[in-house]
Amino acid sequence: MEHLPNILIVDDTPNNLHLLELIIKNIKVNLIRALSGVEALEKTRGMELVLAIIDVRMPGMNGYELALKMNENRMENKVPVIFLTANYINEADVLKGYDFGAVDYITKPFASQMLLSKINVFLDLFNQKQIIIRDAALLKQYADELTEANTALQKSEMKYRSYTDNAPDGVFVANETGRYIEVNASACRITGYSQDELLKMSIPDMLPEASLQTGLEHFKKTAENGFSKADLLFRHKNGSHRWWTVESVRLTENRYLGYTKDITEKKIAEEELKSSLAQLHQLTHHIEEVREKERVAISRELHDDLGQALTAIKIDLGIIRKKVLDSTVILKLDKVSALVGETIKTVQRLTSQLRPSIIDDLGLEAAIEWYTREFAERNEVEIKLDMDPGIVIPPDTSLNLFRIMQEALTNISRHSKATHVDVGLHQSRESFYFSISDNGIGITESEINSKTSFGIMSMKERAISLGGKFTIYRDADNRTTVKLVIPLNNK
Repeated sequence: MEHLPNILIVDDTPNNLHLLELIIKNIKVNLIRALSGVEALEKTRGMELVLAIIDVRMPGMNGYELALKMNENRMENKVPVIFLTANYINEADVLKGYDFGAVDYITKPFASQMLLSKINVFLDLFNQKQIIIRDAALLKQYADELTEANTALQKSEMKYRSYTDNAPDGVFVANETGRYIEVNASACRITGYSQDELLKMSIPDMLPEASLQTGLEHFKKTAENGFSKADLLFRHKNGSHRWWTVESVRLTENRYLGYTKDITEKKIAEEELKSSLAQLHQLTHHIEEVREKERVAISRELHDDLGQALTAIKIDLGIIRKKVLDSTVILKLDKVSALVGETIKTVQRLTSQLRPSIIDDLGLEAAIEWYTREFAERNEVEIKLDMDPGIVIPPDTSLNLFRIMQEALTNISRHSKATHVDVGLHQSRESFYFSISDNGIGITESEINSKTSFGIMSMKERAISLGGKFTIYRDADNRTTVKLVIPLNNK
């Protein structure tokens, strides 16, 4: 709430006080009236006054004495006084009044407009003083806030310096041209250069030919997007090449901050792991090739040796039966002949499973139809086939897909308790799509990721050997689905 300025009027004549009050009533001030000097001092003790209008001639304490007492304890905020007098005053009295705080004299009777004009002058001075005080307070507030901000900034900068200087990662600050303008101790340790040397260098100076373009693109991306992260090859002072992971942010239009960590050992380990995995894939592929060759050899031996021997036995049994007259012996021979016949069928089935020649003779589509038909009969499972007609798949790819299907169906028969299986084989311009899905109890996440799920590992390895992608998952309906995507250019 805004306080009105205080004006004191003192006169021992009530009519004169009333006249002054009537003249001043339209001005927004707080008017303090007093009929004597004692009353005036009592009412204004501790009060800030804009102006005092005092009658000079008063009994007991005259106007000069009142002005003197009123201002004797006011060291800075002296009260300006306009003295009212009905008589002519000499020059000595005027000087005396000025010594006591007078700023003007008005002789009675006086014009009200003249008095109002003088009062307004002091009110304007008071308002200007209030503005100056308020502005001074604001300036002090702003100065205090600025001091606090500068202190906080200094603390923040000291903390930043402490963090960067002691950070285990290299810290680089570069300008818009890529020139280093600030580096920490770890940056010197990582690069092998001293701080003075680095501050004379720029980003391209640190990049070998192999990663120059990539490094410049990383810097450009930081400038455009405000952030970038990359693994880059850098040149150490000793001439060796080291791998760094670099995270960069744009601080301002011409100031960029980069955090770097030496990941050379990690990169070497990754390359060794990749090499080991590649060798493992090659070994697995070689083992599969050896196994297929063994299957072919066993299949051929079963077909040529065991199959022919069993056929010969069956023929001999037929010849013997014709020469035997005893019905009991004939019955036994018939049973043995039937058993040999079933054994021949078993040999044929085992031969087909070991190396289904139908793949080589009629293709994968026919092999899938033959195998799923037999599987459905043996396991009392309904199998629905959905295959694009006329798909031509190379023998090696066909054999791997067939083996994956065999493994998937074997898992279904052992674990899923399924009654229905869907098998799909489709082709687009880029890939083959092969899927086996069942309505069983569903595979669990732990079973998918188990280190003893060798069947899943085998299917995945075969897919990788074809350059394809293998996935197995359980959907919302509890169906387990095996999916393969084999690129045509890797067939």
